[in-house]
Amino acid sequence: MLDQIDSFLRKLLAHGLVSNPAEAQLYALDDEIYTNRDTVPDEVISLFDALNISSLIIARPEPLRWAIISELLRSQADIISPSDSESLTFIHDIPVVRSFQAGRVAWALSRRKGCIVEGLGIITTGAVSLEQAFIAFSSICFATFVKYFSDVLNGLTGHAPRPSAEEIAACRGYLSSISLKAEGINLSPQTPMGEMGIISAMDAAGKAMVSAGLVDSFFGNISLKEGLLIYISQTGSSLDELQGRIDCTTMDGSSTCEITSSSELCAHVRIYELTGTRVIIHGHPRFSVIMSMMGGPLDFDQKRHVGGVPVVAGEVGAGARGLMHTLPEAMMAGHAAIVAGHGTFACSDTSFREAFERLAAVEQMCLGMYRTALKA
Repeated sequence: MLDQIDSFLRKLLAHGLVSNPAEAQLYALDDEIYTNRDTVPDEVISLFDALNISSLIIARPEPLRWAIISELLRSQADIISPSDSESLTFIHDIPVVRSFQAGRVAWALSRRKGCIVEGLGIITTGAVSLEQAFIAFSSICFATFVKYFSDVLNGLTGHAPRPSAEEIAACRGYLSSISLKAEGINLSPQTPMGEMGIISAMDAAGKAMVSAGLVDSFFGNISLKEGLLIYISQTGSSLDELQGRIDCTTMDGSSTCEITSSSELCAHVRIYELTGTRVIIHGHPRFSVIMSMMGGPLDFDQKRHVGGVPVVAGEVGAGARGLMHTLPEAMMAGHAAIVAGHGTFACSDTSFREAFERLAAVEQMCLGMYRTALKA
């Protein structure tokens, strides 16, 4: 149990979610409550007693994320409502508790996977595993980041209440410390060959996406087409730990691997059919998501562009409003497109390196466009 706690503490640090180990408390229940701290506080014991959980994370995000969350807390609302589609699906909304009182925190955590406690940080739970608490923590960090910058942008463009001059100045200050971390990542320019080579290349590409901040590790997906076969990451897999989490399925849907394959397998198949490409990566780059939401929600039959990159609507899966009906055609010309409020897809005829560079280029462009909008 202590090994699991140490593993997820390292992930919090490696993903840049917290700045140092002292900012994170991790708790896991087995025959007793294990933790990375010297003792288990009474308030934490009360939460385990009140809730049907096996794990708990209490942590203050790294300074930029925490400053952004603090800006959102100024509204004095009891709920923060995310605006991106992934957060709306996965965490719905984020309760706000103004002080760490076990009863109030327990009530908030009884209805959601995590909450924000003013002056303290984020508290998340896992019913079965510490991994669940980690995913919820990462998701709240993503959701609040996207909401803050999206709200400011839509206020400047007339689609939300206009921020004050002080709020705009604060946003510019936060923006000045943000940069894309894609430089120095070395992926092979060659098309991988053979099953072991393909799996190794997919694992390297997944690690590169997480390292560059182009996806939170448990979201996004990645695939490669080899003849009539598709190698694709499994649903819920961590992109920086893909060994053993890659399925080999078929283009015609005849393999039982579809049960565990990414929920966006159908979209990948259709992209391959229309574009003739070999490689697809899908991430959730933050400013690509933010810029895709400029102007409000996008109807299913509508399309817009961000810097020449198509933005389409669509839901996960193969339903009537599934992104498999809108995304593949949008990717035919430039081999990259954004699903509004969701994330970016990029493909390549040859390598994960080229697809990664496309994904990173779209995010760099969106970050530049956001900075330009803030100067207006």
